[in-house]
Formats: sequence, structure tokens, C-alpha cells
Amino acid sequence: MAARLIQFVGSHPDLVTGHMYTARDYAKVANIKPSSMATRLHRVFEVHESHLRPMHQNYDYEGKAINRSADRPLKSSFETYAEKLSGEWLNRRLV
Repeated sequence: MAARLIQFVGSHPDLVTGHMYTARDYAKVANIKPSSMATRLHRVFEVHESHLRPMHQNYDYEGKAINRSADRPLKSSFETYAEKLSGEWLNRRLV
């Protein structure tokens, strides 16, 4: 069975934008196991630089800090103080 080629559409010092690479090639660049990269790229048609970063890396390849909390603002369904307090007590174990 031939390896699946996936197009790279990001910016990385070791990869060329627009070229096709295998999951094994991406794993070498990202310094992770090929099986982990294959799982990460399952059902992906284009690879970005975010696919190549380790899960808990807080900087990009140029050394600039990445603010991951700015990507996902924290939203709460509770609006008032009473609702928030009730929500905290609902999450506690009874026994």
C-alpha cells in the first residue's frame, strides 16, 4: 500500500509550502513518533504548522510566545453570582 501524501500549506524552516509529504516525513520534522503523527493527520487534507507542534509547546519556531488562551475565550453559561455558586455546588460529590 502506498503512503498517503498530504500537502503542506504552512510556514516551517524544514518544509516547503505547497509540497506533498508523508506522515513519516512530518513526524521527522516534528520529532514525534510516526504513529502519533499518522493519528494526528487522520482525515486531514492540508497540514499547517499547528499540526507539527507538540501538544504543550508555548512558542513557535521563531521563538515567539504563543498565547493559547486567547484562541479560546472562557465562556460560562452562568451569569449571576448565585448561578455560579449553585454551579460549583452541583459539581461536588455528595459522599
